[in-house]
Amino acid sequence: MDLLADQRRCAVAYGLRLVGAAAFTAALWLAGAAPAAAAEVARQGVQAVPTDATAYPAGVVRQPALASQCMPCHGPNGNSQNPDWPKLAGQRQPYLLQQLQDFKSGQRRNPMMDAVVVNLQAADLKTLAAHFHAQTRSQLPSPAARPPGAAVHPAVASCTACHDNAALPGTPDLVGQQQPYLAQQLRAYRAGTRKNAIMEPLAKGLSDADITALAAYYSTLAPAAPARSR
Repeated sequence: MDLLADQRRCAVAYGLRLVGAAAFTAALWLAGAAPAAAAEVARQGVQAVPTDATAYPAGVVRQPALASQCMPCHGPNGNSQNPDWPKLAGQRQPYLLQQLQDFKSGQRRNPMMDAVVVNLQAADLKTLAAHFHAQTRSQLPSPAARPPGAAVHPAVASCTACHDNAALPGTPDLVGQQQPYLAQQLRAYRAGTRKNAIMEPLAKGLSDADITALAAYYSTLAPAAPARSR
């Protein structure tokens, strides 16, 4: 993806959460509030980023106020509707925390995330990691059916050793993740623009076809429910 285009799209999303009550109202509506209740919140002038004391409409599950910053991109419950942005719901807590810490330290860079984490403290990062880990990851609307006995891409075996291993909670759960996002990250590892001592050498040996096949495979697997405690 063109970096400048990604920065523009991130800037738009970041702006949505700063325009006042409109963004929070939309998030509440997406989270299950009736349109009338969401409109009442807007009428009262609730800010886009609520506090833990904010009164939520009936039927809306209370979330940490910090999570409201994540809603425009990652969805009200961590299930992003944008295929270029990852689902955070059900992700392993140690992995989520490590990525937030990496964004905070500058070890991992992203124009949107850089702006979000700049004012977060260590305790905030732990709160967000715990919150999104506890959510349930959504299934793709129509996952591609894999015929019984169909061949699995050979590279999947290398991925399984870490990503399907409950003994390694610091690795991400890839099941049901956004396909374009998975492919994007594999390309970033291959190019060396995303750093990881294990993933970089593995990704360098992948062709474009390999990356497409791996992203498709993991994105169409059904997530476990409820979220796994790993």
